[in-house]
Amino acid sequence: MNSKLKSFIQYSVITLIGVFFLVFVFKGTDWNDLMDKFSKTNYWWIAAGMLVSIFSHFLRGYRATMFYDALNYKVPVKNSFYAVMIGYMMNYIIPRAGEVSRCAALVKTDDIPLNKSLGTVVTERVFDMIILLLIIAIVFVLQFTMLTDFIQNTFGSQQASASSGSNLKYIIIGLVAVFGVLTFVLRNKIASHPLYNKVVNLLKGFVEGLMSIKQVKNPVLFIFLSFGIWFCYIIMMYFCLFAMKATEHLGFIDCLTVFAIGSVGMIIPAPGAGAGTYHFAIMSSLLLFGVPKEDGIAYATIVHGIQMILLLLIGAICSLLVLAMHKKKLA
Repeated sequence: MNSKLKSFIQYSVITLIGVFFLVFVFKGTDWNDLMDKFSKTNYWWIAAGMLVSIFSHFLRGYRATMFYDALNYKVPVKNSFYAVMIGYMMNYIIPRAGEVSRCAALVKTDDIPLNKSLGTVVTERVFDMIILLLIIAIVFVLQFTMLTDFIQNTFGSQQASASSGSNLKYIIIGLVAVFGVLTFVLRNKIASHPLYNKVVNLLKGFVEGLMSIKQVKNPVLFIFLSFGIWFCYIIMMYFCLFAMKATEHLGFIDCLTVFAIGSVGMIIPAPGAGAGTYHFAIMSSLLLFGVPKEDGIAYATIVHGIQMILLLLIGAICSLLVLAMHKKKLA
């Protein structure tokens, strides 16, 4: 299979995923009611959230310079920030194209070889994934009863007992134990399977990325910036929740839950940086707290839509600035 056909199939599948979720979410929507919710939204809170979001992207650009410095490339924070914003812009246009576009921008401004800057992006993703998994784990512990009750009510029988949440804990522990025993007994057969080598290589790459923090001159600052980026993401969503009557009552832990589920929706490949998958995840998570489906759809649409417009606009401006800097270098 040639690369063009493979890319076409890949983007077709991604597009179909996004379309499916968009149709599922907006099916039966009362558009007049949705527009009414838009008109009653307090956009000052949305603006505050977007400002925090932009600051998180600045922190991401700042964090990236620490890796470039480890590679002996002195990249100004503003150039790294421009590259980050161009990457976000491209993710809305072509799914998963942001990383390459971001690195290509640094080739023009600071002559960093594409393969080297791509390596730093992969390493960044390792740390981001660790923090996201940590957030999900915290939410799972804090909201275990609520999440299990929701799953039981959604997928279980109407006659489910009140102790289903407690029973599920023991079921999960039992499954983990059985999985551990089977893995030990069948370890030789598992080790000889081709999939095993792929998983091992993936884990080795993950560990190598994690250990690369040793290359950074100030690991403590790097870790602080990494958590700072995700804290800003959460605060952005927290501010935006105040923008609507239906969501303004939610507390910080509630916001953390919505954020964690929404982040999973963003990870699922879809056009427009999570269009459809993000809407579904946010709508579903807000249902946990009694927010009506229509209000959840409105909230997700406003946050995703305004963020998309903002990032496309800033990304376009940063692209022009990078091109101007590149022309000045060549002159």
